[in-house]
Amino acid sequence: MTSAAKRILTFLLLAAAVYIAAVAALANIKPNGSPLIYRTASYYIWPGGTTWMQFHEFAPHRRYDAVIVGSSHAYRGYDPAVFAQRGFRVFNLGSSSQTPLNSYWLIRAFLDSTNAPLVIFDAYDTAAAISGFESTMDLGQNQPSNEAAIGMAWSQRDLRMVNMLAVRFLADRSTPFSTNPEYMGSGFTPHLDSIKTDAPPDGGVPAHLLARQKYFIGQCIDLCEERGIALVFTSHFARANLRGRFHDPMVHFMDSLHTARGIRFLDFTRLPGIDDRNWFADANHLNLAGARIFTGQLVDSLVSLGYLHPGTSAEPFK
Repeated sequence: MTSAAKRILTFLLLAAAVYIAAVAALANIKPNGSPLIYRTASYYIWPGGTTWMQFHEFAPHRRYDAVIVGSSHAYRGYDPAVFAQRGFRVFNLGSSSQTPLNSYWLIRAFLDSTNAPLVIFDAYDTAAAISGFESTMDLGQNQPSNEAAIGMAWSQRDLRMVNMLAVRFLADRSTPFSTNPEYMGSGFTPHLDSIKTDAPPDGGVPAHLLARQKYFIGQCIDLCEERGIALVFTSHFARANLRGRFHDPMVHFMDSLHTARGIRFLDFTRLPGIDDRNWFADANHLNLAGARIFTGQLVDSLVSLGYLHPGTSAEPFK
């Protein structure tokens, strides 16, 4: 090794040591009881909230009949209690702004045919049109798998992920800084109120699905096939302004996947009779009433198509 190379290596090692020491110090300086590190950048997600609660309840050693993944559409719109009423054990691993990139790493870290013979993947248009940065920051702090955190961080190709991983490994994440009082268990956190307003007309602006998110949808399909997991894509009810051209790119993409790979898309977005005033909490999310109506119809579809089999619900491992 040349002397110049040695100097560069020494500098890099020293810089890394100083960086780690600084992050460790900020993670342990706690004015008013909270680590100072979380106040140094606006993009940090504090440990806690719905995601923290989900992953502290989720038990990968148990056998579920299905596991749900996706964005807030998933964790607010798919009610495991409705599945339970029909005799099925289901857990919802949806999380805020979760994109296919994030879902891939969660499936890889936590699911196989022994604990999740079926994955229900909420194919929300906007989740496939964003980078996944927010979700990576959230899941990087609030789920237990180092593999998933590192994989998401690497897939982002964003230097800020170095900070996220440093905080993950150097800060105490065992105690949440907040919890969500709306959390109802099994990963489900509904909105209770209704929007009670008519939806605006179709805005006519199609969602722009990112190539990277399309790629990770393909990776999810490959991974589930490798692990013997049945995979079905779904989309819940949408208000009138999001049923038209906005939704078309997702429909076209899912149609292409069905043609090429036989992937099924259960699309409830344009179902007749959707109540825009009373089934939604806001412009995008179902409320509890809407979630229960949708989930009941989804269970009916999954049973009729042979994805779920009444009377054969999974039992926890002994």
